[in-house]
Amino acid sequence: MDLRERDGSGSGIKNRHPWELSRTRKVLEVFGEYLDRGHRKKGRNYVNVGAGDLFFDKFLLKRYRRDTAYAVDLEYDETVPDYPRIHKAHYLEEVPDGMDYAIMMDSLEYMPEDRAYVKALCDKVRDGGYLFFTLPSTPAVFSEYDHIVKNLRRYDMKSFRRLAASIPGLEVVECQYFYTCLYLVRYLQVHLRLPIDKKRKVTSHWKFSERNLITQGIAGALNMDFALNRTLNKMGIRLPGLSLLVVCRKNGCRKTA
Repeated sequence: MDLRERDGSGSGIKNRHPWELSRTRKVLEVFGEYLDRGHRKKGRNYVNVGAGDLFFDKFLLKRYRRDTAYAVDLEYDETVPDYPRIHKAHYLEEVPDGMDYAIMMDSLEYMPEDRAYVKALCDKVRDGGYLFFTLPSTPAVFSEYDHIVKNLRRYDMKSFRRLAASIPGLEVVECQYFYTCLYLVRYLQVHLRLPIDKKRKVTSHWKFSERNLITQGIAGALNMDFALNRTLNKMGIRLPGLSLLVVCRKNGCRKTA
């Protein structure tokens, strides 16, 4: 959860949105394809930029019980409780060098200088480490919603590959669009000029519990959408999606002034 969504008391979300539940599950599966490789005798360190209320990190650390997180978010204060094996920071500069991997989930789009930030993030990761990104995709559906949540841009495969290519030693391992069904809804909203958010508020709050059939049904449909896109992508068939998943590997890039 984005910490800007807290109410005046500092409390967070009681019920998670199906989109967040699905993204957490499916993206962690993809990360696992890389993080599970090789034999590990000791834990790893990673940095998560824009970690928010640590919802994703708690799931990741349950799976990798020896890993340690450095969670970066400008909004951290005393209302965000401590959690084992998570070090909170306000700025990337506070994170030590030599991270084994890095994560940015729907946060790069807020950075005024995205190329410079990815370069700084790359500098924090050891050679051979991975950088994982999820991003709002398809600039053609940039809408009033993006203005409301203060997105500066949306990405496509071509634009992110161009950004990565400008950073020495940063290799794009894979790209995948996902959530085609949500893209189609947004496309119609934009091109038919339909209202997207009448109250002009961030809408991650959800009124149904995770066990509710409505929540499970929507999350299940999004999971199927993700899996279909992943299968088709491996066959060279790319459907448009509202989100983009990118996996990068650092191959010997060095810090420069």
